[in-house]
Amino acid sequence: MADVRLQWSPLGDIITYMETNSKKTGFFKAHAAELISALILLAALGLFGYRLFTAEDLTVRGVIVAAFCLGIFALGLMLAVPAALRFFGGEELFTRRSVGDRSGRRSRLHPVLGVMLCVLTARVLLIAVAYIISVISKGYHGSVMRTLQDVWLKLDTDAPHYISIAENGYVTEGTDMYNIVFLPLFPALIRLFNFLFRDSFVSATVINILCSAAAGAVIYELALCDTGRRSARFAVVFAFALPAAIFYAAPMSEALFVLLSASTLIALRKEKFWLAAVFGMLASLTRSVGFVMAVPFAAEAVRYAVKKYRENGKKGFAGTIIKLVACLMILALGTFLYLLINKLVWNDWFKFMEFQRENWYQHPGWFFETAATQANELVASFGADNEAALGLWLPNLLYIFGALVLFISTARTLRTSYALYYAAYFAVVCGATWLLSAPRYLTALVVIPLALAHLCESRDDGVAIGRARAKTAIVTVVLLVSQLLYLIMYINEYCIY
Repeated sequence: MADVRLQWSPLGDIITYMETNSKKTGFFKAHAAELISALILLAALGLFGYRLFTAEDLTVRGVIVAAFCLGIFALGLMLAVPAALRFFGGEELFTRRSVGDRSGRRSRLHPVLGVMLCVLTARVLLIAVAYIISVISKGYHGSVMRTLQDVWLKLDTDAPHYISIAENGYVTEGTDMYNIVFLPLFPALIRLFNFLFRDSFVSATVINILCSAAAGAVIYELALCDTGRRSARFAVVFAFALPAAIFYAAPMSEALFVLLSASTLIALRKEKFWLAAVFGMLASLTRSVGFVMAVPFAAEAVRYAVKKYRENGKKGFAGTIIKLVACLMILALGTFLYLLINKLVWNDWFKFMEFQRENWYQHPGWFFETAATQANELVASFGADNEAALGLWLPNLLYIFGALVLFISTARTLRTSYALYYAAYFAVVCGATWLLSAPRYLTALVVIPLALAHLCESRDDGVAIGRARAKTAIVTVVLLVSQLLYLIMYINEYCIY
């Protein structure tokens, strides 16, 4: 009994087995990428075939769009496999940051203040532009504040619900009883800021401006982990130039969620798992999709455990596993607390799902079926309801397939934890049936601006730098023009939610 070792762990024994039985595992190591890619392809084909024979009301157009959507998604996963094998094997991934990107001298530390001031200025400018467009389109409303409220507190968006929760809490009567589907952290912050500003709209606006500025600094630092300073700066530009980034100025939770999810990822990169767990928990209290933060957390945790085992063997390995599991449980606490609120208010842990079905016609589904529905609705609405076609269905489809094309374009170079988060977030968000807010939801995926920065970055030779600058300029102009058009449609009450 004296020889019994307390350091035993299944993961450690698996690593030891694979390292000491290299001949037996040689075939798998040599062909792992091909085997895993084949499994992904077979799973995609099997899923599509199953849905094809079980779904109702199929159209040729819908089947083609669904197949295209699922095919791109599966291709992105397959392209990410080689990097994933290196990642989980504990190998250091290729980093693009050169030595000169961050000087060790104190006079050239990370320019947090500069990034925050730039984002702050851009957000104030967006609000001013929105005000001008509103006055031109709809006339003056008696005061600047009244006009801004008319712009950002649209009754057909989520904004009034957050204001209602901040002022009245969760209720069980009237139309506000449906507010249980909105998570509590953002309205709780509004209520806190109301002690200072005495106005929920002003409080929400200030919170979002501050969260946007802080998120810009975190995104810059996060991008610097893998790119140079120029690409990191443009990652921030892309984050706030995306068309649906206009919602960071509205009284909704996107800006806060982006800040918390970016903070979770940077904490993971620095291997500060306790801090990452807290940020992930708060993200899960901000938006329901926050639970997907468990995906990059688990990926980074596995990689960290493998690295520690190779450095120290079984010494202290059990403690490492316990710490990581405990941190993951803290992250999951956010979702648990939200379910507990449902239980305390409605005596039903999942009351929000019932209301989602009743009032918003949403329940979990398959993302490729959502794409098919969007395509069918787009064709049906052209001519009959052009505002819905141009404001709702077309932007939804452009965002869905734009996100997929970006995924396959950067899957080889994205860090594996980011790629997995990208795929999981996309599948969950776009899997909601009768999806109306794909642009807003996907804009809050903080990996998208990082992927755009990867796509536009350059090597060190002059020709490549010139091409990178051209790509960056084109992407920036396209995004900003699209954002302006999207803002004009939003102010003129197109079907944008």
